Amino acid sequence: MTGWRLAGWTLATAALATGGGALFAALGWPAAWLMGAMVAVAFAALAGLPVGLPTRVREVAFLLLGISIGSAVTPEGLATMAAWPGSIALLAVSVLSTLFVASFYLEKVHGWDPVTARFASMPGAFSSVVVIAASSTADMPRVILAQSLRVFTLVALMPPLLAFLSDGSMGPMSLAPTPDTNGFVEVLVVLAVSGAVAFTLNRLGVPAGTLLGAMVASAALHATGVVHGRFPAPLVIIGFIATGAVIGARFRGTTMTAVVRTVPGAVASILLGLSISAGIAAFGAWSLGLPYGQLWLAYAPGGVEAMAAMALALRLDPAFVGAHHVLRILGLNAIGPFWLRRPRIPPAD
Repeated sequence: MTGWRLAGWTLATAALATGGGALFAALGWPAAWLMGAMVAVAFAALAGLPVGLPTRVREVAFLLLGISIGSAVTPEGLATMAAWPGSIALLAVSVLSTLFVASFYLEKVHGWDPVTARFASMPGAFSSVVVIAASSTADMPRVILAQSLRVFTLVALMPPLLAFLSDGSMGPMSLAPTPDTNGFVEVLVVLAVSGAVAFTLNRLGVPAGTLLGAMVASAALHATGVVHGRFPAPLVIIGFIATGAVIGARFRGTTMTAVVRTVPGAVASILLGLSISAGIAAFGAWSLGLPYGQLWLAYAPGGVEAMAAMALALRLDPAFVGAHHVLRILGLNAIGPFWLRRPRIPPAD
């Protein structure tokens, strides 16, 4: 794709995503900017349009998102860290349970081959899964579609479910400034420090380095009082829109044949994983005294950027959710080579 054509489709993607987000916000949907952008771009991708965002644009969006998550850190929020060890242990139970149940279901009920079922069942680490799957015998179109459906389904289902559980109190984010919004100089300071930390983590090869670096730097600046208040809402919403566009653009190149072959098993396995995380979150809420919605988002088998953005949009603790998903990604990258190695398949008779 030539430079001018790439620029044109980047602008078209941004316009589609912004329009979708604005429509959902006007309709009063929870996490509207994230969901609306995702749905609009996904439909365009399924229609065969070359929608998408360049890597640098995505990284800027994830930087803004990480800063926004970190700016939500408060002394009260830090006090809940005493419950984190128990919560992280439940996170491990949720991830391992999802891996085994989902892959078993896809193999035994839908007849997927073991290699493809394992790659499709990984609850996260999309980039690592695709890279390893490309050198295996896995059905790549099915793996990519299943992984894309996982994040899409969770972002589509969880906001209305959580809003229902909270009596509909989770409305869309407003663009209007508030008295505790960061000032211009504070925004520049946070951008500079967060950008430097994110750059360093990316050079070190840390998974989700941009989001994690920005989140940690912003949290440190806000927790120590160097910077006060929240990141400006328009910049936060830009992060939501871009994240939704990235999710939606994953459906590029998907054929209806692949959809028909993949959707029934993939969606059912995703709902199984969502149910497992919901049950473990309920136990965690009872045993740890933490909010149920916050734990469910932290344990849900979604992408780190999408789940952290959703927590921020739904006014839950995004730092807690984001940190758990970063730990999940690190854990999956550690066990992935063992879990994703080719299972032994008995020879044909």
